[in-house]
Amino acid sequence: MRDAEVRDMRSSQRDQAKVLQESTREVTRAKVKLRRLATQADAASYIAEVEVAFESLRSSFGATATVPMLLLAQDILESAAAPFTQGQYGVAMDRAAQAEQLISAVAESQVRPGSRSRVPGEVPLPVAITLKVTVDSNLRRQPLAKAPVVGILKENSNVVAHAYKDNWMYVETEDGRSGWVNQAQVGVPYRELPK
Repeated sequence: MRDAEVRDMRSSQRDQAKVLQESTREVTRAKVKLRRLATQADAASYIAEVEVAFESLRSSFGATATVPMLLLAQDILESAAAPFTQGQYGVAMDRAAQAEQLISAVAESQVRPGSRSRVPGEVPLPVAITLKVTVDSNLRRQPLAKAPVVGILKENSNVVAHAYKDNWMYVETEDGRSGWVNQAQVGVPYRELPK
């Protein structure tokens, strides 16, 4: 009787796996159809989003680091330019989607330099974010107002955020120091637009 139940469960599991695979295929087909109907604005917006994610992740590894999957993502992303200029927006979006998958895989799996044990409740950011310190601030060992200070962050200095917990951001400075800073003391760096 137990063997019969196991057989029924396995058969049911196989049927569910088939349904799931078919559903995944349908979703993929729908995405492809949507990309084929893409407009120039849709494609430009999506490619720009992927480029921002790529640059953020690449900056988190430092200027001299070479990550093979990121280099491949960069090549694929750059290859989206030709179909875009030819008006093949769906093809351009497909290539950007491939690059995005590689970027996500690197962000999830790559161990960054200076990896450390996480603080309970800490949430890693999927992509590192460049921020600017808005006021002179203490860089702390832990995400607590009374935690030991490991350094001083000067106003207008750049930091790269890798995680957060409550109102604290785990950041790395340009000179390689890392620690926690209160979220209220950092902001988005201002970049002047080209004229």
